Formats: sequence, C-alpha cells, structure tokens
Amino acid sequence: MATKKQQRRKYQRARAHARSQGDEDAVESRDDGKDRKDQRKSAPRARGSREPARPTWTRSARRAGIFAAGLFLFVLLAPLGGTKPSPAAAAFQAAMFFVFLVPFGYLTDGFIYNRWLKRQQG
Repeated sequence: MATKKQQRRKYQRARAHARSQGDEDAVESRDDGKDRKDQRKSAPRARGSREPARPTWTRSARRAGIFAAGLFLFVLLAPLGGTKPSPAAAAFQAAMFFVFLVPFGYLTDGFIYNRWLKRQQG
C-alpha cells in the first residue's frame, strides 16, 4: 500500500497532467483555506527545467583545479599511510588527478548537455 505522501504525489501528477491536456473541467479548483505559501510548496516542480551550460575546457580545468588543490591539502594534512608524504609527492599526486579530471569532466558535461538536447527535441 502506498504511503500518504506517495498518494498525494500521484494525485498531484494526475492533476498536472490533466491541466496540461487543456481539460479544465476535469480539474476542480480546491480552496480549503490554505494560504499561498502552502499551495506553492505542494505544487509539483518541473523536472529538468534548467538548461545545462555547454561544455567548455575552461570550466572543466577550473573545476579540476579546485579539486586538485583540495586533494593536495588533504594529502598533506591527513596522511593515510602512517607516514607524512613530502610536498613534492603530494603535488605530483594532485597534478596527476588534475590531468585525469580535466578531460573526464569535459566528457561528463558534454554527455549531460547532449542528453538534455535530446530530451528537448523529442
């Protein structure tokens, strides 16, 4: 048996679907004393309404740089093997992470953007 929350969401989806079909007779106005704030909270959100940005190498490099800097600090401050690594070793590890993450981030952004484009076309 579905929970009350699941039942309410199913009802809201059905109402939204009926409203998008243009059949306003099927959707009855409900005014049971709720204020606008409560009505806004119960309204279903549109999924995927925000357009993802086109993939760029600059954005991927900036994101990878932030993560590489964080990894560098983490390796220096939290030695996991019991011995403290040298700053050169931590920098090498962060640089390898950066080299791996830039193209991986670009490909991921491209995949997300292309998937969004396909959904928009049909």
